[in-house]
Amino acid sequence: MEKTLSRTFSYLFHPLIMTSLGMLILFNSGTSLSVLQSEVKRISIIVTVLFTFVFPASMVIILYITKMIVSADLHERKERIIPMALSIVMYLFSYFVMKSIPQLSSGHVVFLLCPPAALFIAMILNWWFMKPSIHMLGIGMLLGLVLVLILVYGASLQIIFIATVLIGGILGTSRLVLKIHGPNGILAGFSTGFFVTVMVMTCYVFLVLQ
Repeated sequence: MEKTLSRTFSYLFHPLIMTSLGMLILFNSGTSLSVLQSEVKRISIIVTVLFTFVFPASMVIILYITKMIVSADLHERKERIIPMALSIVMYLFSYFVMKSIPQLSSGHVVFLLCPPAALFIAMILNWWFMKPSIHMLGIGMLLGLVLVLILVYGASLQIIFIATVLIGGILGTSRLVLKIHGPNGILAGFSTGFFVTVMVMTCYVFLVLQ
């Protein structure tokens, strides 16, 4: 029962949905970043979902079907390199596509630089040192985004912040229960996602906008 619940929770809060969820929160944050026409928001979310969820997930399925990876869950360290590299390319592509939408400013799309940056660091950690949890990297990014929106942009997202912390705790516990990661992998993944997002977004605000 424990493992079933943990597996279900892991699928519900899969790392591939975190970027789309982050953009959804950003567009509805009640800050200057949320002042956009509904049509622009809709197109932006569709683009984000396609390039950060549908295409990366499809690539993993293709790699599995062609037997380039043994498991679609990517439990083995060596199996994660190609999917992570391809995901980085897709995330960067989504950034440039979104940047080309005239109604969106750099402030709207800077968050899209966080997933490829965090994944690149995770890929290096995965290659040389350990297997960081990509689930925790995703929730760490989301928490970092919400924190920046609250502290820097003045958003009233405290409830979402608390909910994200709780989800992160349950998600980390789930990965431990499933014995997919140890405590070091959980901490490494979360720290990478959180600190990369906070650094990228705050650097943009204080270095680019000032």
